[in-house]
Amino acid sequence: MPRVRVATAIAKMLENAGTEYCFGYNGHGNWALLDSFVHETSVRTVAARSEDHAVHMADCYWRIKRAPPMAVVTTSVGPGNANITPAVAMAFFESSALLVLAGGGATQWQERGGIEEFYRYGPDEWIQSLKVMTKKVVMVNRPDTALETVLRAYKTAISGRPGPVVVQIPFDIQHTEIDLADIPDLGSWTTISRPGPDPAAIARAADLISASSRPLLSVSSGIHNARAWDALQAVAEEFTIPVETAVPGKGAIPERHPLSLGCVGRGGTGQANQAARDCDVLIGVGTRFGDIDTGAWTLHDIPGATRLVHMDVDSEEIARVYPTDVGIVTDARLGLEALAAALRTRTQADRTPWIAHLDSLRTAWLAEVEPMRRSDAAPLGYARVFAETSDIIQEHDPLTSIVFDTGHALSYGPGFLEASSHFVIHSSFFHRMGWSIPGLIGAKLANPDHPAVGFVGDGSFMMTGSAVATAFEQRLPMTFIVFNNGTLQIERELMQKQYGRVALTDYGRIGDDTPWSPDYVAWARALGGDGARVDRPGQLGAAVRAGLAADVPFVIDVAIDADAPGYRPLPYKYPSDFAERGLAHPAT
Repeated sequence: MPRVRVATAIAKMLENAGTEYCFGYNGHGNWALLDSFVHETSVRTVAARSEDHAVHMADCYWRIKRAPPMAVVTTSVGPGNANITPAVAMAFFESSALLVLAGGGATQWQERGGIEEFYRYGPDEWIQSLKVMTKKVVMVNRPDTALETVLRAYKTAISGRPGPVVVQIPFDIQHTEIDLADIPDLGSWTTISRPGPDPAAIARAADLISASSRPLLSVSSGIHNARAWDALQAVAEEFTIPVETAVPGKGAIPERHPLSLGCVGRGGTGQANQAARDCDVLIGVGTRFGDIDTGAWTLHDIPGATRLVHMDVDSEEIARVYPTDVGIVTDARLGLEALAAALRTRTQADRTPWIAHLDSLRTAWLAEVEPMRRSDAAPLGYARVFAETSDIIQEHDPLTSIVFDTGHALSYGPGFLEASSHFVIHSSFFHRMGWSIPGLIGAKLANPDHPAVGFVGDGSFMMTGSAVATAFEQRLPMTFIVFNNGTLQIERELMQKQYGRVALTDYGRIGDDTPWSPDYVAWARALGGDGARVDRPGQLGAAVRAGLAADVPFVIDVAIDADAPGYRPLPYKYPSDFAERGLAHPAT
């Protein structure tokens, strides 16, 4: 019977399962894994410029596809493995499935303090540091159980609420040979039906919703991971229920749909925020009601005037911050389909006045922000950049993959970037700066027939802008719009407000008050790409269209007004005194 290395068997098992991409970085601990993927499988390997870049690529690859096979990441030992920590944490809190195959030192040397071993408290205990930010982390300790270990981890990653898993494989075990016949069919071990809802709970929810004259669907990334876009739109349309989205759920329903209110929360639309205050029944689906999306829990009158139906695949998220009238553990698509069937057997309340009210709110909000969207001020404002670019994307290709980073992009992207498809990615909980630059590479690979556009602050671009080199090497055209204001603007604005002064927010040379930033177009050209500088609003459209037409990575360096106040439709005070209490609804 033919025999192969454990590393080869793992790579072939993942290839047989349909794995398309392995993102990684070469280090002495993962040589056998890299050799196997590159030379013994058809899996396409992508060499990242840093281990954390590889994780962000795999993360955003999942967030475009939202279905297995997920992407694989491979890293080395010691600091190479440790480099993935913040990126894995982000994938965990954004519910993104990915598999990290981490190299490790030889088992014979464990706990001797061999090169780069985490040895002081036990044999190579680096994996212990990841337990709070992964769904599963484990070290392979036998060659004859290595494949089972990987397939169990794989199943964990894609089951229930998705998330990252990490499997560390010691160097000697990677090279040990096993029988080729031992390679299992990954699909038969990991294909598990999604959890469906309790019929009795669905009936109670349908009773509440049917009697409601002001119902509201509030959804987030659970819609995406369940691929429940059609089910959501069907419920909204058939029963005349408007939809607001938390930022991770942006694009769950096209934002030009008449029942879409856009994003809710700190950077949301006026109509979504007011609907959250005015609704009498809130139907939360695949959402966790975090502080950004609820204005620090001040938007919804729960418990109080608003009744709550909450569906989520993760039982821990139900009644975490709000008590529920009906809590249902379910996959979002199955829950919505069951709810639709139950609602059809009930007479629905008249929602005509509710929809008219929300339409008037939308009209008023659009009129209110129109000066920001079309401002001719120079330097430019974020609202103008997001609004004009999304108009161009809508015209050019509505299925464009779009990512937007943290900072003031988080303040403006939710309300001013119009989502025309579900290929929109933002991380609205674990706000790691710079994730979007390598992330856009993963998004482009998952949606290769359509353009890819990223919005990123200059502070974030400085952190991971070397990923432009990877995009060039992989022949991936994509457009990065860099908000260049020479400062960490959102931190600067809020520190100034709270303390009357700032610290470590502005870029410049010591002893010189002149703001400074690198030339990001020159940066792009140095890494094989191209770009354009935008100093006035009239230049923006041409630059965006040039980026969409380019055949290399294209960086648009946009001069942004560093002193313009941020968009704050829902201001709330972050607690700064331990004695302060009172997460109260405004009505109280």
